[in-house]
Amino acid sequence: MQLVSRLLLRLMLVGMVAISLSLILTLLAARRDIADELDSSQRIGPLIAVISQLNEPGPLAAPVGAIDTLNAGGTLRHFRVALLDAEGRRLTQPPATAADFGFLNRWLVRDLDLQTTTLPVLRSDGQRLSLVLEPNPRSESGEAITSALLQFALFGAVAVALITALWFSVRQALAPLSGILAAIARLEKGDYAVRIGRSNTRELDQIGGALNHLAEVLTAQIAAQRELLHRLQDVQEDERRKLAHELHDEFGQLLTAIQVDASYLLKQSAGQPSLEACARAMYENSGAILAQLRGLLAQLRPYGLQGGEEHEIALGQALHDLVSQRRARGDGSPDCRLSVSLGGATVPQRLAVAVYRIVQEALTNVLRHAQASRVEISLTADASASWLELAVTDDGRGLDPAHLGSGGLGLAGIRERVLANRGELQLGSAAPSGLTLVARFPLTEAPLPALAD
Repeated sequence: MQLVSRLLLRLMLVGMVAISLSLILTLLAARRDIADELDSSQRIGPLIAVISQLNEPGPLAAPVGAIDTLNAGGTLRHFRVALLDAEGRRLTQPPATAADFGFLNRWLVRDLDLQTTTLPVLRSDGQRLSLVLEPNPRSESGEAITSALLQFALFGAVAVALITALWFSVRQALAPLSGILAAIARLEKGDYAVRIGRSNTRELDQIGGALNHLAEVLTAQIAAQRELLHRLQDVQEDERRKLAHELHDEFGQLLTAIQVDASYLLKQSAGQPSLEACARAMYENSGAILAQLRGLLAQLRPYGLQGGEEHEIALGQALHDLVSQRRARGDGSPDCRLSVSLGGATVPQRLAVAVYRIVQEALTNVLRHAQASRVEISLTADASASWLELAVTDDGRGLDPAHLGSGGLGLAGIRERVLANRGELQLGSAAPSGLTLVARFPLTEAPLPALAD
């Protein structure tokens, strides 16, 4: 059901209930007023009887008391009765000041012309009295005030009921929004497996369906992107392998032959200083070129990752060889410390190659840009072997926080390898200075635990 339709139906229901209650209360108030009018009319008879007693001889205490009783009871509507002697002294009690709604009563009757009516009474003993009918609008004003307050209370109750119904309806109808917002937050973090359940509100159900479709499209696109990255990296590794083979088979053999020839010339040129120096230079240069070629071959196709090995020794040995090569360069490279603890976890060959290339690229970035003196590399897997975590930390100058999300081509390549292997990457500042790179990869289909901030 649409949100507007649901709200209108509930408001109509509350309105009908409120109107019914208002009608019932109004009828009850009218019934009470009718009863008061009837009671007042029935008091006219006792008043006439009291007036007739004034003509009889005897003390006035009884009729005066009866008149005070009728006045005090409030049953004489619209007027009060006062009894005066011949000198104008009041024999009955003066009217009591209205306490209920005093200000409103006075305001309602403020401009009214309240005139009294005096009836002379001559008793049988010759005593003259005056019977005064004093107007008393208190009953009518009280009835008007009570009716107004009742209407105000009814309108207030209806307003409260409508607001409550509206609040409850909106809250109930928009309750699925919390789930939608949580799903959007998970989508922002890259969790495209999230799905939003059905909702009773049509608009929210349509939003949930659209987000579910978006998640499916993003999942398909991410999968296609990962497959494309895998193929590109496979092609890149294949080209590196071919290049390594060609360098090894062609240049390696030629350099080895040159070194053998130089060794022969060195022996044959004994006693000929100029020729011997040239032969020695050829031998040393060919050896240096051959050593550089071996280092280049190790970078192109590191030992331990050339076949189908999928165990700790292959990746761990390749990383140790990489660190050893960096240490052996002797060109002011930072001190590299490596820690590998896989706990027997099985690392797929493609992921092993990706981790090696990430470490290789990270070390290259540190050497070129970080101006660091120490680099710590840690590769660990949890006890259940569900994820693999790589951390590279240096003590260099770090990276501007504004550029943590961008970086150069090196970081772009690292991000591509992380994405291709369903991983998560986090860059942050190291203490007291430097940069920390943390990459986490799943080894199973279970979701990755969240990276710490």
